[in-house]
Amino acid sequence: TEERALRFGQQPATVLFSGLSGAGKSTLAYAVERKLFDMGRAVYVLDGQNLRHDLNKGLPQDRAGRTENWRRAAHVARQFNEAGLLTLAAFVAPDAEGREQAKALIGKDRLVTVYVQASPLACRERDPQGLYAAGGDNIPGESFPFDVPLDADLVIDTQSVSVEEGVKLVLDVLRQRGAI
Repeated sequence: TEERALRFGQQPATVLFSGLSGAGKSTLAYAVERKLFDMGRAVYVLDGQNLRHDLNKGLPQDRAGRTENWRRAAHVARQFNEAGLLTLAAFVAPDAEGREQAKALIGKDRLVTVYVQASPLACRERDPQGLYAAGGDNIPGESFPFDVPLDADLVIDTQSVSVEEGVKLVLDVLRQRGAI
């Protein structure tokens, strides 16, 4: 429960790294995980793409499937928070409504939203999963809308901010929230 987490001196939290495919969400989440682990914190990354291999296997890559992928992960994140873990969630999370539902589920005081921003051109050039090269109708921001998180707690432009600088910014927000 939350009481158990509070005994350890920190508020449980989930950080949602949301953005277009190729923006750098997973890169940033895993870098933050490494830093928190080195600080002695119990932390886990829920990566939207990795969850598609097991928990969310078979979900389509379209807007509805990506929203459902994040909705299911939000339930897991809440359970991890209740166990005292910091959870770092890297998901496209394409629609504002799905992000709001997750905030209600996890708790508005426990969810930190980080909009990982990069231009569509930069995302196409990075294309770590070959999504853009494959084309088709499952590309967030091109084939279907991506609602930019206008109420994000933090915006990190990965074209102008290094991974190390991004990690520092996320840790600063977690400190302000009392999560570390």
